[in-house]
Amino acid sequence: LVGRWVTVVGSGLMAPVARRWKGQINELAKAWGQFEFLPEADHNTAAGVVNPADALSKTMVMFIQSSLDHPRNQRRSTLTREAFLVEGLNTDTYQAVGESALEQVFTTVHFGDYMAYYLALAYGVDPTPVPAIEGLKIALKQ
Repeated sequence: LVGRWVTVVGSGLMAPVARRWKGQINELAKAWGQFEFLPEADHNTAAGVVNPADALSKTMVMFIQSSLDHPRNQRRSTLTREAFLVEGLNTDTYQAVGESALEQVFTTVHFGDYMAYYLALAYGVDPTPVPAIEGLKIALKQ
């Protein structure tokens, strides 16, 4: 993830987890991140993998997958990842761990929090202060 524009993709119960990962990447690693959810990403995001070509090689699309997801969304995740790979985007997957939905959500959130923490360390930044948010709160009070 270091040096990459990170997009986290999830569907079903992993869609809010993808949003959480994005927020933790932003807040802890002080890095740009975004999230997308399936199937919506297949309608719009999939069309945006052409330009700017030089930036696309610096992306990383993380697909969070769950064995409890609807079979159609499981297939959609695989096909979308393959399409992104063909277009030259870097991709990877994270398979949720656990038997129940609650186990999968919490273990995946936990993993994402640590991932963002270690990304912050890789960038050499302290993950705890968030000056951008603190400055905005101060400005809004004035």
